[in-house]
Amino acid sequence: MKKTFALFLLKCVLLILPFLTLLGLYFYDDPFEVLHEYKDYYKSPVAVNEGYVGWQYYRMQRDSVKYNSFLLGNSCTMAFQAKDWEKYIPGGRAIRLYGSAERLGNIYRKVRALDAVQDSIANMIILLDYATLKQTQIGNISTHVLHPEVTGQSNWEFQMCFLQTFFNPDFWVPYVDYRVTGRYKRYMRGVINREEVERNCRSNDVYNPREKEIADYGELYWERHKKEFPERDTVRKVSPPIIMKKQFDMLSEMRDIFVKHGTNCKILINPKYDQVRLNPSDLKQLQDIFGAANVFDFSGVNEFTSDVHNYYEKGHYRPLLGRKILEAMYGKRDTIGIIP
Repeated sequence: MKKTFALFLLKCVLLILPFLTLLGLYFYDDPFEVLHEYKDYYKSPVAVNEGYVGWQYYRMQRDSVKYNSFLLGNSCTMAFQAKDWEKYIPGGRAIRLYGSAERLGNIYRKVRALDAVQDSIANMIILLDYATLKQTQIGNISTHVLHPEVTGQSNWEFQMCFLQTFFNPDFWVPYVDYRVTGRYKRYMRGVINREEVERNCRSNDVYNPREKEIADYGELYWERHKKEFPERDTVRKVSPPIIMKKQFDMLSEMRDIFVKHGTNCKILINPKYDQVRLNPSDLKQLQDIFGAANVFDFSGVNEFTSDVHNYYEKGHYRPLLGRKILEAMYGKRDTIGIIP
């Protein structure tokens, strides 16, 4: 009987040992950088939650830096460097509070959170496009879940989101493989960062390593990455209407917060490589809410989207274009010419 029980215990230990090993690895490595506070984030090889890390930088430095200018939106915000924007906003101290594949629901809650803790919201740029406007719910997966300070969510609920992701074989298998071998493999895409990206902790700016590749190869860069630039249809395309009551209410509440703070807010419709134009009815609603002078539509076919040199690949445009857009928005050059 004793022998049978001992064998049973041994089997139980062997059964839970892999789980305990992974759990120990999770707490030891903190791969998502959410268990502890760090002076410098992005040291993990894992694709971390950009929105969480950005808010952490903001929390840790808001008393010393005294931020008053905020850039919100998706990863296209990488095209706007704080030092470039601050040239147009005297006294501005800017930080980028973006999220990967950001949703309107996330932006809305960040604006509300800033309203609750900020004495001054002097300047704001919000990047929007069809995909961003479409999503009004907040993200609930590890790459999109918001900082607990933004949502009011308990830290337990927040942490469980990351722990569940870690124990998914689609995550821990490539993570453990990379940790053991130190070599990136194609199947690790989406889990392990292939390239090390340079960042500015004060502004949360990011410097895409492809800029160096462009500097090294020049025109050859776009030939080398030709597959990342699909042929564009010559037929002019317009996205379907997307701003419904939920979106309208969120955008209107954000507008009211900006009025309260006297914010110089500019709404920027992304110049996406696919050249699909934001629906005119959506543009009209944005203009009605924020004022026509504060809404800048760079979507569709125009002088910026027509030049492939403005893009790293089909999903992201370069600071080269970001500086031109800032000039257009702040009146330092004529607005873009739409190609009919």
